[in-house]
Amino acid sequence: MRPILCRLGRISFQRVLLVLVILLGFGIRIFDLTDPPLDFHPTRQLRSAILARSFYYQWNPAADPELREKAISMGNSLEVYEPPILEGLVAGIYLAAGQEIWWVSRILNALFWCTGGLALFWIARRYTGFYASLSGLAFFLYLPFSIIASRSFQPDPWMVMWLLLAVASLLRWMDTGRWKDALTAGLLTGMAILVKMITVFPLVLIWAAVILTQIGSPARFKDIKFYAAAALAAFPSTIFYIINLGSRSSGFFSFWTVALSHLVLESNFYADWLVMLHNQFGLTNILLSLLGTALAKREFKALLAGGWVGYFIYGLFFPYQMITHEYYHLMVIPLIGLSLTPIAEAVYSALRVKYILWRAAAALVLLCACGYCLYVSRSVLIASSYAAEPVAWKKIGDAIPANGKVIALTSEYGNRLMYYGWRGIAAYWPDSGDLRLFNMAGSAPTDFRSFFKEKTDDMDYFLVTMFSEFDAQPDLKDELTTGYPVYSEGDGYILFDLRHPKK
Repeated sequence: MRPILCRLGRISFQRVLLVLVILLGFGIRIFDLTDPPLDFHPTRQLRSAILARSFYYQWNPAADPELREKAISMGNSLEVYEPPILEGLVAGIYLAAGQEIWWVSRILNALFWCTGGLALFWIARRYTGFYASLSGLAFFLYLPFSIIASRSFQPDPWMVMWLLLAVASLLRWMDTGRWKDALTAGLLTGMAILVKMITVFPLVLIWAAVILTQIGSPARFKDIKFYAAAALAAFPSTIFYIINLGSRSSGFFSFWTVALSHLVLESNFYADWLVMLHNQFGLTNILLSLLGTALAKREFKALLAGGWVGYFIYGLFFPYQMITHEYYHLMVIPLIGLSLTPIAEAVYSALRVKYILWRAAAALVLLCACGYCLYVSRSVLIASSYAAEPVAWKKIGDAIPANGKVIALTSEYGNRLMYYGWRGIAAYWPDSGDLRLFNMAGSAPTDFRSFFKEKTDDMDYFLVTMFSEFDAQPDLKDELTTGYPVYSEGDGYILFDLRHPKK
């Protein structure tokens, strides 16, 4: 009787511990909840906020007609990268609440990330013990980069959840071989790829690795369930990205992959890639993850190896983003979390034969590591406040004439002005980063005057809000200050009148 009670007590303790780890991970992500979405890649966050607002005004029959027209026009002006499912979901909550409350996106993405964490724990638990799996989950939830990035209003945190659910459902299908599990695996994989096309790289390799390492795997490829699941996985993204966005997808591939493919032949690219990994995850964690992959059980090793190889191939397809955009590495977080569990399992196995004092010391070290990560993340979140930004950008938006076409040298491609100032721009003047990108792709402008004439043709005003960039482009600054009068000037902006050049 006593062994049974001890076992039940241990199970209850483990469940409480798991819930506590998840709740802490959720709680830190909704800390500083209502601060404007400018803390992490504001270009992408504001893009999603603009889209959600556009849907809300479009669906709200009581909305002001003038604001509805503006919101829809701004939403339509944005390029399509992936289906705006998350933005539509957020807009639905706006509609139910009767107002635009963008910060519900943070709550949703926190929930999605924690749901993905549960899937990660389930995957790890198949191959390692409870505490090793919990360690992988703690890394996934408490890494400072994970906390900051996963609360951002963009589909990438949601993508990680679907990626983990897809892998978990694939393993479930391999266990049971049932039709419903095969179809579920196909649907969840299809959803992951639909949400963000880049998940196709790790998922294809993981599918291949997992299926080939199963007992009787050759028979899997003769089973009609495999083809049904594969069709469900491929169908949604094929419809959206190839058929619906055919020219847009090909143009994206042509510029971001083909034109920049020469980067993969340069040693600096791999050095910069390693710097990016070190800054977000620490190279020690990367090396331990690769060691953990080598130590993992056969089937787990295949899954992890498929994920890492898929990530590497993905990096070769998008070389520029690999060294400039942190959120393009979000899929690495679950990969590291899972890959660390074999290392953690070896450590816990060694600790079982030690005195309780040493086991308690090891537990204290882990608790301190988790507490430190939470403290660092909290400090980062409260270090900067963006509460004044909406008012400042509204003033700039009010200062721009409503009936004029504006080209702008401004932050986030005009998204701050669009979202907070309710004022769209007709064209964007490239900053130094864009010019470097064009130069890498072999499409940089060679003659300033012809480029200026081309960009400002048919424009009424030139807005400048990035004064450091204005100073960094002396040709532009000289052209505007000597050739055109100032229409309006205020705190944080200057507006040149292109309609009346100086004689």
